Amino acid sequence: MATFPIYIRHFDGSQRAFDITLTDTVKDVKEMMEEGDMFDLIYAGAELDDKQTLEPNMELEMVVDRQKLAESRADEIFDYEGSSFWEYGGATTESERGYVEMEFPPPTDININMMPFVFGDKNSIPSEYHGYLPLIENCWNLRPGKICYLTIQESLVKKDTSQRRAGLHIETPGSFENLHPKHRLGGGENRRVDWGGDVMEYSCDGGIYMSSTVSDSCRVFNCRIREDKLTEPGIVRSHGDVSHLEPEIKLACERRKKLSAYADNHVINMKPKRLYWITDRTPHESLPLAEDTYRQYFRVVSPSISVWFADHSTANPLGIVPPSDVIILEGNKFESDGSHHSEPGVTPSRG
Repeated sequence: MATFPIYIRHFDGSQRAFDITLTDTVKDVKEMMEEGDMFDLIYAGAELDDKQTLEPNMELEMVVDRQKLAESRADEIFDYEGSSFWEYGGATTESERGYVEMEFPPPTDININMMPFVFGDKNSIPSEYHGYLPLIENCWNLRPGKICYLTIQESLVKKDTSQRRAGLHIETPGSFENLHPKHRLGGGENRRVDWGGDVMEYSCDGGIYMSSTVSDSCRVFNCRIREDKLTEPGIVRSHGDVSHLEPEIKLACERRKKLSAYADNHVINMKPKRLYWITDRTPHESLPLAEDTYRQYFRVVSPSISVWFADHSTANPLGIVPPSDVIILEGNKFESDGSHHSEPGVTPSRG
């Protein structure tokens, strides 16, 4: 049977030629391609039906079907075993699950980020932050004597803006390759960057604890990226950005929901004054607020960090510094000039 060419512009920008017959349909052409049926073919701005036949020398465009791609990749990218999210519960009659409302101190416009302190030693925390000691003490199962990292942000958040980082992201940037080139250490860039870790099997030795005073100001997705995918190129982008994986994240949450004891905990808008625990590979995002609102935000990151960004963190005036196995990076991580890294354990020059 005679054949004729058609031309398809691949979603990577290249143009590819295929020889087909007069009876071949769009579905037949898709089966010739290694991407299978995870894409649509477009001609003259319109999507072609799988049953449609093609004409000689047609120039088509290949567009990824994100939902089909998500369905094929969700189980490969996300881990459904273990915990990716937890809400603190204790002795209370508030509900059958025993959720506890945290007590926040009166605000004083505190703004500190990743300040090192010794968990269990209040004398390692400046007195002006002691109003948050009850919250710190409720970070269950962190080990006394270990250096953790305290963030407190008290500020007015304008309508339609978020106080913290917007967009779906995880706390670990994945691998050192995803840091700015000036912060790659030369060799070994494909290794994982810890930013709290995620050990929680009936206890929490790692992970991140957080709470705020404003409802619906942060959304958490109860799934986590597989360890072996954190360093795979294209999965985690710069600074932990995973917004390109939104369809996969939502599908992973739906699948995890079927495995969960609670039907409503696959996607969570955090409630005010509740203490939450997440892993450093749990997707989450800060949400824009509906009106001008004063918000207090609290976070403790467990000892499991690989790097500490001096220019983006708060030095502890009491002299507590990250331990010797943490790499201290100086300079703005978003800019390309005026930065260097110091060897592990070197005291940072600025906070």
